[in-house]
Amino acid sequence: MSVSDKFEVEKIKRKSQVWVSAILYTLVATIALVLILEAGIPILERLKDTTTFSKTKDALLNLDEHINEVASEGEGAQRIVNLEIKEGKLIIAENQINWEFETDNRIVDPRTSQRFGNLIITSNANVQTTETDEIYILKTTIEDDSFSAKINKIGTESSWQEINTSGLIDSISFNDNELNGTFFFSINGIEDSSYGKGYTELVPSGNNTNLGRAKVIAHINSSFAEYDLEFILESYADFLITKVKNFEPK
Repeated sequence: MSVSDKFEVEKIKRKSQVWVSAILYTLVATIALVLILEAGIPILERLKDTTTFSKTKDALLNLDEHINEVASEGEGAQRIVNLEIKEGKLIIAENQINWEFETDNRIVDPRTSQRFGNLIITSNANVQTTETDEIYILKTTIEDDSFSAKINKIGTESSWQEINTSGLIDSISFNDNELNGTFFFSINGIEDSSYGKGYTELVPSGNNTNLGRAKVIAHINSSFAEYDLEFILESYADFLITKVKNFEPK
């Protein structure tokens, strides 16, 4: 091989190395771009959903303000209000305006409720409560099914009455079909712990909708112990949770 031939070979090898390097740089840049996009898309989706939520919240607050103004002006008062809802579902029924928006992003903490005047913002919260003169009703829905529990109203904080755990739950229903049986509660199987003086209360009190959870507390003062027995209904649940709180043995 001549000296000139050797030079040409070296030149070709150097050119090949340059092309290989260029290809490697392109591959690295492409991989980096893909990684950036994959990491950035969830952030962009969250920003999009947050923006949609904030704009709709402001629009509904503005609508509520106009409604209050018209109501204060008396009969015949009118307003033309532009209400633009681009995403989600707007439902107007039973003197309420509901906007439902489904997202995988955590814009609002689940099973929580926030109130801004007449505007209530909830997330995964569908518990309803009803209070009558005799019972408290806890209710929730799971798709097309419903679950409810009726708990007897006994005494008040200022007027404790005879109370027995076997008489606390009036009925439990699934799809309006009552479940038969007697519900009895005691501590460590001790019968004396199941009755005494006390009262029941609903938390939060009154008639409510779109709650993350609700509970009825039975405050019981028995000869065995003084304690609170809680009946809790969570959103989208078809069962009651029972807890013993503030236990003070005697």
